[in-house]
Amino acid sequence: MAKQTKKQLEEYKKSKRLLLGCICCAISFFLLYALISASDTGIVGEALSSIMFSSFGASSYIIPIILFWFGILYFITSTILRTRIDLVLAVVSVTLSSILFSLIKSIFNLKFQDGGWLGNTLSPFFLKFFGNWGSIAIVGICFIFFIAAFFRISLFKLAKYIVKSTIEDIKQWYEYRKAKKQEKPNIVQNRSKKEQEEETPFEQTEKPRIIDSRQNKKDDKEDFVQEQMKAARTEEQKKIQVQQPQEEKEIEQEPKQEPIAEPKPIVKQEKIDTKTFSYTLPPVTLLREGSLNTQINESELQERAEALREALKSFRIDAVVQDIIPGPVITRYDIVLAPGTKMQSVMNIMDDISLAMKTAAIRIEPVPEKSAVGIEIPNPKPSMVSLRDIIDTKEFKDSKSLLTLAVGTKTDGSGYISNLAKMPHLLIAGATGSGKSVGVHNIILSILYKARPDEVKFMLIDPKRVEMTAYKQIPHLYNPCCIADDADVITRPNEASDALKKLVKVMEERYEKYASNMVRNIEDYNAKMVAEGGDKDYYIIVIIDELADLMMVASKEIEDSIQRLAQMARAVGIHLILATQRPTVNVITGTIKANFPARQSFQTVSAVDSKVILDTIGAESLIGKGDMLFLPPSEPRPVRLQGAFVSSKEIEQVVKFIADQDFPKFYEPPTHEVSQAAAATAADKAEKDLIPALKLILERRRISQDLLKAQFGGSARATNILSVLEVRGFIHKPEGTNRWEINYNLVEDYLRINDN
Repeated sequence: MAKQTKKQLEEYKKSKRLLLGCICCAISFFLLYALISASDTGIVGEALSSIMFSSFGASSYIIPIILFWFGILYFITSTILRTRIDLVLAVVSVTLSSILFSLIKSIFNLKFQDGGWLGNTLSPFFLKFFGNWGSIAIVGICFIFFIAAFFRISLFKLAKYIVKSTIEDIKQWYEYRKAKKQEKPNIVQNRSKKEQEEETPFEQTEKPRIIDSRQNKKDDKEDFVQEQMKAARTEEQKKIQVQQPQEEKEIEQEPKQEPIAEPKPIVKQEKIDTKTFSYTLPPVTLLREGSLNTQINESELQERAEALREALKSFRIDAVVQDIIPGPVITRYDIVLAPGTKMQSVMNIMDDISLAMKTAAIRIEPVPEKSAVGIEIPNPKPSMVSLRDIIDTKEFKDSKSLLTLAVGTKTDGSGYISNLAKMPHLLIAGATGSGKSVGVHNIILSILYKARPDEVKFMLIDPKRVEMTAYKQIPHLYNPCCIADDADVITRPNEASDALKKLVKVMEERYEKYASNMVRNIEDYNAKMVAEGGDKDYYIIVIIDELADLMMVASKEIEDSIQRLAQMARAVGIHLILATQRPTVNVITGTIKANFPARQSFQTVSAVDSKVILDTIGAESLIGKGDMLFLPPSEPRPVRLQGAFVSSKEIEQVVKFIADQDFPKFYEPPTHEVSQAAAATAADKAEKDLIPALKLILERRRISQDLLKAQFGGSARATNILSVLEVRGFIHKPEGTNRWEINYNLVEDYLRINDN
């Protein structure tokens, strides 16, 4: 009975505190509203406002805040109340604030409300005994002390925190300034081999590649030499620019307008011996640290293995879990079936096993070397794999190929390395959010960690215009339609079509060159050039991020160029990497698939898409976020890998490290150039077809390449017309869709003015 009475008393006290808290908050809001707008609060509000302003002046605004704090204290039932002390502290705080407002107004003659009757009465006392500044200091310090005590704020802890934070900020600022002073870019200079040997005998033409981290400390002598080299190289570049003909300068300064109407001719570029420039490969410290060693919880793995065995037993399938291969994301359980049990019986209950193991999806594959069935089950808590985990492995470092790819990690967590030169082309597919774009970044960074700019070039085609813009500053960029200084990421479909056509001509030129030198491939040619002291050829990696967008605009031209390159370009060092999020038969045609034996598939929407890319099902059962099936060339079955994650910050750091070295952008343009007259003729035809095309749009109320092709004949002509319509603003394709939207008002206005 006593316990029940005590409980009731506690409930009564709690209810009483909540009621008092509500009353204090309500009074505080009413007083604040009365002080701000007395006329809206009736007779009571006007009376209270008048009394408070006349008594306390500007300090009246502190009273609602104090009442609101009392309400909060009442609401927090765990707080111990000290009503009398808080009341005294509140009265003293209001009194001191009234005196402070009166002192400030009387001393500085400011035009604002004073401290009311209370402040005006007590302020002369302080002025008489302590003077102007002494009064303000004493009253101000006392006010801060009492108001902090009322709000239960420790001034000592607050001051300690401010001092500590300030000291830490100063230290960080000092370390940042110190690091910025020590951080100096690697300076390269366009000088002859003889001059370099005379001035810097410790530098050699063929320097060993540096993979370790950059040294942060450099002595003053080395800094001075680097500054002198940079100044000399700047003067050399100015001389080269002065020697260019005036006509070529005018062409370079001419702004880019319509890509179809006025294509720029190839400008001759001064030959540069890039072998005389030092270059440092990016260090692995630019990438985020990670670990390939998975934390293994043996008891948890044994429990999941037993749950798997019980799930199979419930469907009358006798099996023994032979091995458990844990990985960062997937754990594979190798089971041995009882004699006479077919593997198909396990495949038929795949969804039931997934339900029993409490996971989204599983994958079942035979393990021929063990005569077992491997059941791959996602881990409850997956670990993230970083690109540094793979690049920092012995296999990647020891690989001598410039086209070594850090594809991902195996089921057991070990790194998986492949060689693009042996593929020789790669086809990548995956649904949105499956990790396809990150996989493309991994491929680019893998090669950047292996090759100099004069050893490998990238021809990047990005119709989406957002994925590859980070690589604009690297000297590895290549575009056969322009000189090296103008090379950029290709974003327009018509530019991509022209670049692929020109690349076919580059391939043919290399074949002619290799035939004259009696060599079979780029490896033999480069070995011969090393022996004879000639210029080696660089590899060209063509990466198309979204093939479907290109195929919709110029499918015939794109497919013909890709087919030609895929069939013949391997021997001359040109390799293709095609990526798409829509692996349909319209995008990945049979002709393209036949020349791309290496496939990489991330999670797909359906089993049909998986069959298109891999010729087998399985990709639809992946879990996304870098989970992939990689089919190497001449392999019967794909291997499951976990792709590494690389952030935008890591990409920026690697690109910045490469760009800061100021390595010259140079490559030999193709000798067979597209004639300017032919390009102008195509542009004139597109302009002449503009008005008939606009009339066709108004008549059919739609636009497509097939419609233009049927009306005007020829895919190239239809593509040119589409490009002109898009540049002029008559049509545009919103992001995320493949349908053209038409600006009918602009079409009608143009026809009304120009159609005579």
